[in-house]
Amino acid sequence: MKTLSQKTLNRMIQIAKGWPTSDIRDLLMEANLATPLLTDSRLNRQELLRESLLDAHKIASRNSESTRERSRTAHEALLDFARCIAEFNPNWQDEDRTTDLRESLRSDGYELVVEVVSASSGSYRYKASLLPFDPDGAPLHPEMTALEHELSARSYTEALGHYRLAVKHFSEQDHASSNGQLRTALEALIVNLAADHTSYTDTGKANQGGIAVKSLYSQNGQGPAVLSQPLPERDGGRMLQGIWDISHLNGSHPGLSDAQEARIRMQLVTALAQFLLRHFPVQA
Repeated sequence: MKTLSQKTLNRMIQIAKGWPTSDIRDLLMEANLATPLLTDSRLNRQELLRESLLDAHKIASRNSESTRERSRTAHEALLDFARCIAEFNPNWQDEDRTTDLRESLRSDGYELVVEVVSASSGSYRYKASLLPFDPDGAPLHPEMTALEHELSARSYTEALGHYRLAVKHFSEQDHASSNGQLRTALEALIVNLAADHTSYTDTGKANQGGIAVKSLYSQNGQGPAVLSQPLPERDGGRMLQGIWDISHLNGSHPGLSDAQEARIRMQLVTALAQFLLRHFPVQA
């Protein structure tokens, strides 16, 4: 199953490695990550954290039917440890590293929320939650796999290559590069579909996506949409133009895209590509 990335694990380690060993052991136990490693006095704090988290990550990443329950348990333990990190670090002693952890968790699909909770004694404590961006019934990964399969089946190799790079850079949390590859993948797909289904002629020149977009929808068209015909503006065409426009904002320029924005772009472009491929099927 898809679990927290190793980059996220490392960012948790960087926050916790300076804490007392006894506190680290308590947090690992709280998150159900207690292993024989906890009694190994030869491990320093950083090694203790690394080995414990990587062991759980290895189990959580398994995809076989026989290990599914263990994988889910290990994944939940890693999520619990991220919450423990946030609750134990309420004053954000290392603001930069905490910000990095938040961004990394967003790339993995979770928003870290920390709340102040009042206690009966009049004091307070911190409660952390990890809120998933994707509902369990509609994860993004199967949609990506299905899109890659369809692009390959149609021999849209340029769109497929750039889309795979976008997914790769997204998983590596290189958000600006992911955005840039997504934009190029979408342009290649639009040009392919326009050449196959409209009178548009692919000249092979760069930056032809905007022209190709115009051929795939009918401005001021009311609908309903007809399969294989240009989309009416009010039945899919406006969505195509809008997502095309969005893909050209905050593209591959460094520092202009965070994890949440990159994830939204990935979802939008993936959904639009599937929509277009369904509306413009392979011609007999």
